[in-house]
Amino acid sequence: MSEDFEGSVRVNGVRLHARVQGQADGPVVAFVNSLATDHRIWDQQIPALDTKYRVIRYDARGHGRSEAPAGPYAIDMLVDDLFALLDHFGCARAHVVGVSLGGLTAMAAALRHSPTVAGIVPCACRADMPPEFAAGIDSRNALVREKGLDAIAETMVERWFPASIRAAGPAYVETIRQMIRATSVAGFIGSAEAVKTSGIRPRVHAIAVPALFVIGDQDAAFPVELMRAMQEEVRGSELAVIEGAGHLVNVDQPVAFNAALTAFLDRQTKQRMDRHG
Repeated sequence: MSEDFEGSVRVNGVRLHARVQGQADGPVVAFVNSLATDHRIWDQQIPALDTKYRVIRYDARGHGRSEAPAGPYAIDMLVDDLFALLDHFGCARAHVVGVSLGGLTAMAAALRHSPTVAGIVPCACRADMPPEFAAGIDSRNALVREKGLDAIAETMVERWFPASIRAAGPAYVETIRQMIRATSVAGFIGSAEAVKTSGIRPRVHAIAVPALFVIGDQDAAFPVELMRAMQEEVRGSELAVIEGAGHLVNVDQPVAFNAALTAFLDRQTKQRMDRHG
C-alpha cells in the first residue's frame, strides 16, 4: 500500500469502489459506510487521520460506485468483502470503523477472531432484531421494491438528522439525501436483509479486540441505551456518547467524533508499540 489509490477492485466475486490514502507505513484504519450511503460519509474524518494512519474507505456492496448484485446479502458476505479488500491491499491488520450497517459489519468482523482485526469502532448500530424492527425492514423493503429509494429518502433524512440540524440546512444533509436516492434498489434491499438476519446479538460478549462504541445522544434510530447494553458486554470496551449528534454521528459532529476516534486509535497504537518494542 505504498501509493494512494482510488478506483474499482474485484474481490470476493464483486467489484468494489475503494479509496486508500494517508501514511504508507501507518497503522491501517478501514471505514465501512451505513446503509444507503457511500465512502464519502467519512470525508470529515480524513484530515484527522491521514497524517498518521493509512486509511481505507470503500463503497459497501450494493452502494455508491460498487456493484450491486442481486440479494439477499448476509452479514458474513459483507465481512468477507471487507477481509478480501484488506487482503487485496496487503493489509495484515486494521482497525475497522463503521456506522449503522458498517458498525454491524465491524462487530461481525471482530467475531471472526481474525488477526486482521486490530480493533473496532462500531457506531450507531444494533445487533438485536426484535419482531417489530424486522417487520419495519420488511415493510420498507417492499416500498423500495415497488417505488424505489425516492419513496423513503425524506423519511430516512428525518430519522437520521435531528430537526435542529435539518433546520440549519447544512450542505451535507442534501448530500446524504442524494446518496440515499442514488443507492441501488438491489443493494439497499440486500443489505437491509443482511441487517435483519445477522443474528450476532447473542455473541457480542465474545468480541475480544479493543472496541469503542459510539452513539449520538440525538439518534432517533437507535437509543443510547441500546449501544450501552452491547458495550457493557464487551470486556475492556469503551462508550463515547456524542452530544448533538443524530444517527450519522461522524457527519453531524465531526470534531467531537474525531477526538474520540483518534484518542482511541492513538492509545491502541501506543499500547501495541509498547508491547512489541
